[in-house]
Amino acid sequence: MTRPLSVLVEPVRIEPDRASVALAPYPPHSSDTQVALPVDDANGLIGAPAMLRPMDRRDREAAEHRLRKAKVLHVFTLAMAAQAGLTRAVIRVKVDRGVWRHVVGAAYVEQVPPTLDPVRLRAAGAALTWPKGVICLRTAALLHGMPVTDDHLAHVLVSQHHRPGRGLMPHYFPAADVRRVLSFRVTGRRATAIDCLALMPLAEAERLMAWVRTREILTVAELRRAVDEWPGRPGVAQLRRLLADTSDGALSAAERRLHQILRDAGIRGWQADQPIIVAGRIVARADVLFAEAKLIVEVDGREAHADFEAERVRLNTLSLAGYTVLRFTWHQIVDRPWFVRAQIEAALRNATR
Repeated sequence: MTRPLSVLVEPVRIEPDRASVALAPYPPHSSDTQVALPVDDANGLIGAPAMLRPMDRRDREAAEHRLRKAKVLHVFTLAMAAQAGLTRAVIRVKVDRGVWRHVVGAAYVEQVPPTLDPVRLRAAGAALTWPKGVICLRTAALLHGMPVTDDHLAHVLVSQHHRPGRGLMPHYFPAADVRRVLSFRVTGRRATAIDCLALMPLAEAERLMAWVRTREILTVAELRRAVDEWPGRPGVAQLRRLLADTSDGALSAAERRLHQILRDAGIRGWQADQPIIVAGRIVARADVLFAEAKLIVEVDGREAHADFEAERVRLNTLSLAGYTVLRFTWHQIVDRPWFVRAQIEAALRNATR
């Protein structure tokens, strides 16, 4: 699901890094949890008599109102709750009873609208816990709408050593492009794609490579520039491999096998990974295009054609523009290459009539 990133919010008025926060292990509301509350010696929040006494209703409602105004995407820290004026006793009850639910790091949430993206919650919680960090890798990729696996962690670029845990995963490589989005900082779309291609497991990186290339998010030139500019960066060897594997336009193992079938059969006049432009806009990218015959050959993958409605529109647009589209499965390309060859040759013959 694509997550638009255009809406900005005001910065948090209560600075979370003014207090150090020690939190109980997750889940925070288990019966054996001992909640360690914020410590801020400058303001005397913990240990002061006012923090230990029960609150009357009016004071509690006023403090809760201040906390609501300070929340970021419904997310807050215990330090923010204390700074808003809630007492230690009230905070302890809310955590122990599960009224406040842990998100990541020092961040909690009370009531979450069902439509709110959990990835954004984790990103907001990470920013409140490590205010100088930058959301990166899988977390940034999901925010940018890329089809990567959600590992339910918040991946954060930091400049100083941080211990991983409580849903946070620190990283230490350089940030090439940083954008301010909502209440947190995140690596830009192209930088995020390059980082993921370099550092994710190879099989997942190959799938992402096909996705970003077919959507014009990254070009071959940009990938080569990233490799040349940071020769010692983590994952550069994997980037070189991905570049080598896709240098001829084949973006997957299935496409490489399709190219081999065409070469072995001596079929010429085709190009790989070509944009199809109709009425001045790119409506598709062909795995293999025979431009003169207006023949498109595609290798079907579930991820590439997962949106049924959009796929019908795309195919109809190509048909109305005069293109013939042949689609083959991995099984057909691997186990029945003669069938694939015969179908393509028949389509080429029909195009010359």
